[in-house]
Amino acid sequence: MKILILRSIPGGEKPGPYTVRMDTAYARRVIGHLSDTGDYCSTCGSKCRECRREYPLDHTGSIAGIINFPSILPALLDEPEEYLPSNVPEYDILLALGIHEQILLAFANCFPISRGIIVPQERSDWLSPYAIDRLRELGGSQGIETAFPKPFCSFNPKNGILKTFKEEFRIGRPEFEMSVSDGKIQNMQVGCSAPCGASYYVARHLPGLSPGEELILKADMLLSAYPCTADHAIDREFNDSITHQAVKIQARVLEDLILRECPSEMAFMTRSE
Repeated sequence: MKILILRSIPGGEKPGPYTVRMDTAYARRVIGHLSDTGDYCSTCGSKCRECRREYPLDHTGSIAGIINFPSILPALLDEPEEYLPSNVPEYDILLALGIHEQILLAFANCFPISRGIIVPQERSDWLSPYAIDRLRELGGSQGIETAFPKPFCSFNPKNGILKTFKEEFRIGRPEFEMSVSDGKIQNMQVGCSAPCGASYYVARHLPGLSPGEELILKADMLLSAYPCTADHAIDREFNDSITHQAVKIQARVLEDLILRECPSEMAFMTRSE
């Protein structure tokens, strides 16, 4: 499976009252995760134990191309097509990481989208309801699967090409497996990580803990320490920050894991919303 990535990079217009600045750090983090570069995560500093090394995570050969757009642009573009490339490589999934939505819509109208499109929403202002509706309509008319996860770690398709994408690239809603002996976690494996890479960081710190409230409290502390890529501002849809939603998603995944593997440990715990 081939991915075509659209992203913003520093540059463009002079910032002003009628310009927007698209995020560039998020795309670097996700691309670093997909290509397994060693510099995208520095959370542990000199104490890094390379928690990802045991997993086959270098998908560089599956990235068909990366198309860059300037990060500072007018809020309203008269001719968004002017920013598009003359051609694009063949691909299966279009992954748009923080680009101007008018450019995204123009791209979708000018170039055939192969089989699926994923547009993560780590900030509330990355994609309007209008743009989502238009992309869904386009997908429906052309048989293209679409997903607009908010945040990206909520991405959990149940079937189709998008499910294959999650399984192959191991990013989306986190998945863990653990082994328990003598009331302690002996091993924690990551089947699928949050696209920011937080799941590997969390998993490496959990062996030795009791599979219950101790684990959940430790995971919450670890997630608070990890540099989440989602926005801290209040999102209208959630009446909560997207960052907080990301923390709750991973906590819920761990609770479900404990409930499945060690149900007695969950007897007195309150489930996350």
